Amino acid sequence: MKTARRTATLGASATVAITSRAKALVAEGVDLVTLSAGEPDFAAPGFVLDATVEALRAGHTSYAPVGGVPALRDAVAERFTRDYGVPFTRDQVIVTVGGKEALYDLFQVLVDPGDEVIVPAPYWVSYPTQIAMAGGRAVTVPCDASRGHALDIEALKAALTTRTVGVVLNSPNNPSGAVYDAESLGALADLAVQHDLWIISDDIYSAIRYDDTPFTSILHVRPELRERVFIVHGVAKTWAMTGFRVGFLAGSRVVLGRCMAVQSQTITSATTFAQHGALAAITGDDAFLGPWLAAYDARRRLVHAALEAMPGVRCALPSGAFYAFPDMRGLLDKRHRGDLVGNDRHLAELLLERAHVAVVPGSAFGSPGFLRLSYACATDRLALGLERIAAFVAELS
Repeated sequence: MKTARRTATLGASATVAITSRAKALVAEGVDLVTLSAGEPDFAAPGFVLDATVEALRAGHTSYAPVGGVPALRDAVAERFTRDYGVPFTRDQVIVTVGGKEALYDLFQVLVDPGDEVIVPAPYWVSYPTQIAMAGGRAVTVPCDASRGHALDIEALKAALTTRTVGVVLNSPNNPSGAVYDAESLGALADLAVQHDLWIISDDIYSAIRYDDTPFTSILHVRPELRERVFIVHGVAKTWAMTGFRVGFLAGSRVVLGRCMAVQSQTITSATTFAQHGALAAITGDDAFLGPWLAAYDARRRLVHAALEAMPGVRCALPSGAFYAFPDMRGLLDKRHRGDLVGNDRHLAELLLERAHVAVVPGSAFGSPGFLRLSYACATDRLALGLERIAAFVAELS
């Protein structure tokens, strides 16, 4: 039976694959510590749940408009106007099925076959695949761990070709926790103007930052570039609403119109009652976030100290999001019970099967030799996972 060539090499998301294997082990009775999923362990705020239930009871169970419930689009436009310092209106915002669908739609609309999109590495696992699904090619530009995974503008400039059409940003970054500064974003803005590039800014972790690290958008630095900048956001991370699958996309009316056309032929609209829950989140009190950030911060310091204490492991202190991204390259030439570690994928497999800790290999994020550990989990489980990793490292020879 014939199948499409473009899907022949299309694999499952590495994070989803690891999480699936972890769940299978748990089903088998294994006491597994899961540090692989980028999902807050907190429950969504009570006022969000109440609004969602109320929406169900009020009969909001039919199709929503393709671009989203109007009240939610208005609320997102108002919030983005406040957060980004440039005016947004309803027709510059659409609602998507999570941030992932917003990205997919954008790549389908912005990328022609043969086009190149620059993606700083480490990157979220789905960017290159989604670009390839649109017929384009992701050109990865490494961001050196010794510089805190900061944007390398000179390397980015060197990667530009006549086929380059855009750049994807993610700050705070998944998986490194790096937060990009105004200077590097300003330099990138200059390149975008000089080379007529669009910029996709994935800001899904913008509220999750530490040590008073500011969130800086390229729109804060160069608000006049709003027609070439697209904001991707959603309720998943800030409000712990991953299963609601509600994302937001803001930018050019013309491009968003085409994204809505893609949506009309694919998902139709995000779930209606979930959008009402998202409306409550966007317009509600953010006071719940303070205690959550304090908990994340304590876990961040715990995981950083534990990893830095392991021989052969180096780890930068994350400035945002809820991931640690340790450099494990000092362990790859060692053996565990006679088996050569070899690479980060095998290391992740060994940790899963022998130490019963689920992590994600850094090669999935464009950074071979690293691992991603999520600390969006209960502190006692995080501590147990770190103890098991330390014991595993101690057994290496």
